[in-house]
Amino acid sequence: MTSNKADEAPSRKKVSLPEKYFDRLFAPSSCLAIITTADAAGHVNAAAFGTCTRVNHNPVYIAFTTTIGNDTARNILANGEFTVNLPAYEPAILQKVMVVGLPFAAGIYELDKAGLTALAGEAVRPPRIAECPRHFECVTEWTKEWADGRLMVCGRVVAASADDGCIDAKGYVCWEKVRPAHYCGAPYGNMFVKAYDAIAVDVPYDGPERQEFEETRRRFFEDM
Repeated sequence: MTSNKADEAPSRKKVSLPEKYFDRLFAPSSCLAIITTADAAGHVNAAAFGTCTRVNHNPVYIAFTTTIGNDTARNILANGEFTVNLPAYEPAILQKVMVVGLPFAAGIYELDKAGLTALAGEAVRPPRIAECPRHFECVTEWTKEWADGRLMVCGRVVAASADDGCIDAKGYVCWEKVRPAHYCGAPYGNMFVKAYDAIAVDVPYDGPERQEFEETRRRFFEDM
């Protein structure tokens, strides 16, 4: 169903990012996500996913798995678009994640049930979620059915945005502001862990492999 809510972010300014920053914005490489899709009539579905993974750096591709036959799978197979919204490690938003993860019947507007706000995308029809600090709009690259009823989806990021102030001047994440989360998995019920205590460490090895790695990385980021 279509929501009656205004398509605006509540007191959150969003900043669009150039493609060269897409990769560094999706970090850690696997995060808790709310994925939005839309059917042919524009009706929006939202669902929670414990594992949503960046699988290529340049261009940036994101992959996840879902159940064949559910609204997410049907909409992606029909329209080839989805938006990945990354919530923060905050009780208020994680409670809403749990709501959109419930098995609502087809046609129920999960964002309204969870008290979340749809924000129009920049490049695809599935909306962003205003309360999430980061968003990745994707077009489907490929899908694969596997493992007794699972659909794996891989999409290319065509637009990315974030809350104003959540990234620095070079497009790197400000961890204390985005506060990414991980879901512990179905056996743990409603338990999450934070994924943003970032530390940098030295590499206690000085052989040619390290030099080759650092040179390859340097060239890669110079080209972006």
